[in-house]
Amino acid sequence: MYKKLFLSSLLCLFLAACSKQPQPYESFEDAQVALKALNMALVQTGATKGNNIEKDQLVFSDAYLTKRHTIYQSLMGMELNLNQIAQVNYLVIAERFPERYFNWPAQVNVLENMLAFEGSKNTPDNVITWLKLTQDTLDSAQQSNLKLNKVELTLLQSYVLSAIASNDVQPALKSHIRAFSDYLASYKPRGSVGLRGLPNGTQWYQSKLNYFSGEVHSPLEWVTLLNEKIKVLDRVAFDSKLPTSHQKSFLVQYLSDEKLIEGLDWQANYQDLPAMASAMDMSNKDKTLMLAMMESDIGIHYHAWTLPQAKVNLIKRLQMSPEEAQYLVEDIILYPGQSFSFIQHII
Repeated sequence: MYKKLFLSSLLCLFLAACSKQPQPYESFEDAQVALKALNMALVQTGATKGNNIEKDQLVFSDAYLTKRHTIYQSLMGMELNLNQIAQVNYLVIAERFPERYFNWPAQVNVLENMLAFEGSKNTPDNVITWLKLTQDTLDSAQQSNLKLNKVELTLLQSYVLSAIASNDVQPALKSHIRAFSDYLASYKPRGSVGLRGLPNGTQWYQSKLNYFSGEVHSPLEWVTLLNEKIKVLDRVAFDSKLPTSHQKSFLVQYLSDEKLIEGLDWQANYQDLPAMASAMDMSNKDKTLMLAMMESDIGIHYHAWTLPQAKVNLIKRLQMSPEEAQYLVEDIILYPGQSFSFIQHII
């Protein structure tokens, strides 16, 4: 009798333990660490050459998307502050939109990052798998009228050509890279460089405006609000130093001297851009720069401005060179809506 009672007690304890499985991520910080590990081919955080990429770290693969979704769902069950809740909601909403069809984000040289991890002595099977996945996904996306824009295509081509020219890449791998280069050479990009050129792109852009601004206004409403501010400001000199790549957005670099507020989005370099921007002490010169970027942001992603049109607009608002305007326009194309992080200083 006592033996049966003991066994029954053990069974109850076992079932209770099974019914209370711990969450894989117990805090905002745990989830951020997990996202950084997952995204190590997108944002390198000091890992050493020679480490291999895991299957679930192949950017926008099914395994990657499943793990990322699990992390987001864990975050939704946590007690978070308002800024953190806004970040999580933004990232969860973004899962609905077509980002996953472009599994090589053009602002990042993912190939170079993966080669750094795979190392020159390892068989880079994951690199080959990911290149094939990228080509297959781009092909599949075109069936739904989802295409890279000209800026994105040009950047991808430059990364691939750089890898082909490198002496550190194995000959066997170079043949796969050349094949992908040939594919990109025949690829026909979409006409519009902005998000409006994509199916559901207008809704995707609206979600970005809502998050970065902390307000809910349509693009046309934003145009009215911005015009009231722009018309009373003088043209100012642009004197920010610009890097040669878009690995980090201009806004991330612009806020580099501000107090860090941790975030979850790799595209914001794991910083809470709206919170950091709101805490910044802005001069009239800063405000003019951001107003010009916001105006161009809506022009590109909602009004379907061409790249030359956006450059002309920036040069009209700011004293800057054509090369500086080119860089900023490309950055706005690659990081839609980020400039609206500064809107609370302006409206």
